[in-house]
Amino acid sequence: MKQRTRFGLWPLIAGFSVLLSGCTLEVLNPGAILDEDLNTPDLMPIVVAGSSAELNDIMDGYAFTGGLLTEDLSGTGSYFSTGQYRLGRFTREDSEGFWEQTHEAAWASGEAWARLQTVLESAASSTSDAARLWYLMGTAHQRLGENFCDVVYDKGGLQPRTASFDSAIIAFNQAKAIGAAASSATYQSAGWGGLAQAHVGLGDWSSAVAAAGNVATDFVIEAIYHQAANSNQVYNETWGRAEVGVWATPIARQYNKASEVVNYKSTGDPRVPYTVCGEWTDTNRPPDVTLGVTPTGTCTGQGSGATQGAGGLTAHHRQDKYTERGSNVPTISGTEMRLIEAENAVRNGDAATFIAKINEVRAHHGAGALSAADEAAANSGAGALNWDNCSTWAADCDVNVIDDMWSILDRERYMTLWLEGRRFWDLHRWDHPFLNGGTLIGPGEPRRASCMPIPEIECTLNENIANTSVCTG
Repeated sequence: MKQRTRFGLWPLIAGFSVLLSGCTLEVLNPGAILDEDLNTPDLMPIVVAGSSAELNDIMDGYAFTGGLLTEDLSGTGSYFSTGQYRLGRFTREDSEGFWEQTHEAAWASGEAWARLQTVLESAASSTSDAARLWYLMGTAHQRLGENFCDVVYDKGGLQPRTASFDSAIIAFNQAKAIGAAASSATYQSAGWGGLAQAHVGLGDWSSAVAAAGNVATDFVIEAIYHQAANSNQVYNETWGRAEVGVWATPIARQYNKASEVVNYKSTGDPRVPYTVCGEWTDTNRPPDVTLGVTPTGTCTGQGSGATQGAGGLTAHHRQDKYTERGSNVPTISGTEMRLIEAENAVRNGDAATFIAKINEVRAHHGAGALSAADEAAANSGAGALNWDNCSTWAADCDVNVIDDMWSILDRERYMTLWLEGRRFWDLHRWDHPFLNGGTLIGPGEPRRASCMPIPEIECTLNENIANTSVCTG
C-alpha cells in the first residue's frame, strides 16, 4: 500500500535573527500564510501544480486496484484486499478513498481556476496553466464516470455515471479552447482526447471519432509521479514487493496453438514487458507449490529481489512497464484515439479501417503489423467478444479464439492500455466474459464487480441518498 510521511515544521521564532555565514535570516511575520497572500501572479503555477498533485494522488490507485479487479495484474501477495480484489469483490468500504480523492481532484482544479480568475483577471483565459486545470478537472470527472456505478455531486441526489461524462465534456472543451488561446498544442490535444473518451462513455461514437481525429498518434499526457514523494503504486508493489505480478495473466499465460506453446511475451510485443523473477521447481500446471520456486537470477538486487509472490502461492513475474518509483501513468494518448476509431470501425463492420487503425497503434509501439491470420479473422466480420476467458492452465485455451474483430480489439486495447487504469471500464461497458466467473488465481465470484459503489461515508452523510438501494442494498 502507498505510504505517506508527514514531516514536522521547523519552529518559527518571532523577532529572532540568526547570523550564518555572514547572512542574517530574520523572521518578520511568522505564522500561517493568509489566503489572500496567495493571490500573487508568481504563485499561480504553484497553485496549479498543487491541483495536479491532487489528481496524481489517485491515478496510480486506479491502475493498481483496477489491475487486481481485472486481468491486468494477478494478486500474488498477502494483503487482505489483494485476496478480495482478485476474486472480483469490491465493497462500499473499499471505494471510499477513490471517491473522496477523485472528487477532491475535481474540486481543487475548480478552486484553483477561481483563484486564477481573481489574480489574472481576463488573462486567465489565455494561459496554459488554466488549460491544464481544465484538463485535470475533466480527467477527474472522466475517471468518476468510468469507475463508479453511480455518482453524486455536492451531497445531491443520485445520478447515473453519465453525469460525470457530461461534466468531463464541459471541462475538456474549456481545456481545448483555453489551450488554443494560450497556443498550447499539449492542452488542445488533451482537450480533444478527453472529449473522445467522454463521448465513448456516453455512447456517442460519431462525436468520439470526430474528437479523436484531432489527436496525433504520438501524443501522450500523464499523471506525474516522483521518486521521493507521490511514488507509483504499481511499481512499489511489483518491484519493491511481490504483492502483485503478471503470473497467470493473459500476458504470461501459456497457450496451445497448433501444438506450439506460445504467450504474448514470446511474440516480443513491447507493450507488455515483464520479467520472470522465479520459476516453479515443479513445471506441471498447476505446480506443486510445496516444491518451491527456483530463482532465475534476473531480479537479484532489483527492488525486493523476490522470486516468489508475497502470498507464497505463485512465482513472481514482475511487470516492467513502470520501472521506477517515479514512473508516470498515461491518462490520454494518441494510440487510444486510434483504438477508439478502430472500435467504431468494428461497430460499423468496416474491416479495412479497423485493420489500418490497429496497425497504426502497433507500428507506434514497434509491435509490427497484424498477422495474416489476424487480418483474415478481421475480414470474417465483427463476431462476438470472446478473447481469453479460459481457466488458468487449461489445455484447450487456444489463441485461435481470437477469430474476429471484437476479439482482436479486446486484445489490442488490453495490451496498449495495460496498467493505465482503463481495463475496469472496458470490462463493464462491453459486459466482458471475464466478469462471469473469470479468474487468474483461485476462484472468482460468479459475477465479478465491474464498477465501484458509492462509499459508505456518502451514504451516511448524504440524506438525499441514504435510503436509496445503492446504500441499503
